[in-house]
Amino acid sequence: MNQDQIEIINPTATRSVRQTKLAPRRLESLRGRRVGLLDNNKPNADKFLGYVGELLNARYDGIELIAKRKMTRTEADCLAELSSGCEVVINAFAD
Repeated sequence: MNQDQIEIINPTATRSVRQTKLAPRRLESLRGRRVGLLDNNKPNADKFLGYVGELLNARYDGIELIAKRKMTRTEADCLAELSSGCEVVINAFAD
């Protein structure tokens, strides 16, 4: 390639589809369970978790949602509280 040429690289890969199994579930249902919603403080993570919380409330009776926001990458203050007080924790990463 000489100096008058530009090399264009396409970073997209070909699409591949594969089927996998769901991870084993410890709980049969979330009915009556405490579920932690952990927001990593990225833009729109709170909106996504709010939507997930609405879906869970509509689907499971007696569910209790515990929302927490992690302010830094290394902050672990709320992690011990969530893991000890909730049967399930959903972590959102969004942008």
